[in-house]
Amino acid sequence: MKNLKRLFYYLLLNVFVSACTVVAVLVMWERTQGPLLRGVELANLARPTATLDETALQAAQATRNAAALPTSTPTPEPTQPVVIITVQANQTLGEIAQEYGLDVDFLVRFNQLPNRDQISTGMQIFIPVTPAPTPTASLTPTPRLVDGTPAGPAGEARVVISSIIGVGDIKSERVFITRSGQGVLSLAGWKLRDEDGNEFVFPQLDLFEGGAVNVWSTSGTTTVVDLYWGLAASVWQPGEEAELLDAQGNLRASYTVP
Repeated sequence: MKNLKRLFYYLLLNVFVSACTVVAVLVMWERTQGPLLRGVELANLARPTATLDETALQAAQATRNAAALPTSTPTPEPTQPVVIITVQANQTLGEIAQEYGLDVDFLVRFNQLPNRDQISTGMQIFIPVTPAPTPTASLTPTPRLVDGTPAGPAGEARVVISSIIGVGDIKSERVFITRSGQGVLSLAGWKLRDEDGNEFVFPQLDLFEGGAVNVWSTSGTTTVVDLYWGLAASVWQPGEEAELLDAQGNLRASYTVP
């Protein structure tokens, strides 16, 4: 009986020791690991929810908006064909405007001159091939199309002797010829003649819509806008009629020198 009691006490003692050991272990665990775990939990609670930076968000939105907008390319202004003339001694802007059938104020604006009197000998003046303003009829001789060369339907190519400039002065005397209508017009073999039978035969030359060419009485270097007759003296006189014939000899245009 005594042995059973001792065994019971011994087991009870072991249970007590084991319980104390467990309690000690738990206390030590709480002291060492508890603060660390609570710190992690507090850090997780304090951490804000990740969001996009406002600046980055605006930049992304601006990029999307820019990509959605169509790219616009400025349309260049059309360049108007011009003829460049050199001012002769004692020549006025009014005389130039009259010879080309233009308005003086228009030439002042077109050449960006301070006023109509600001030109000098040797100065270059730009003359538009297609005149914009229409001067008074009393100042401008009117070129005419001859019978058999009607204006025809819109877009038909035709030529006009617009003016004869510098009459009597071999250095500046020239015939100014323009054309209208669509496509390309070849002047090869065409003739320009006066009432005395003097003739200038055109070389191979193509005139496009809105194009123009000068036929100078003197000698010089031929270009796409300047042809040279090679005469030693002026050929045109006031009141004389100039005629333009095509390669088949058909009269296409005429002009009376003022």
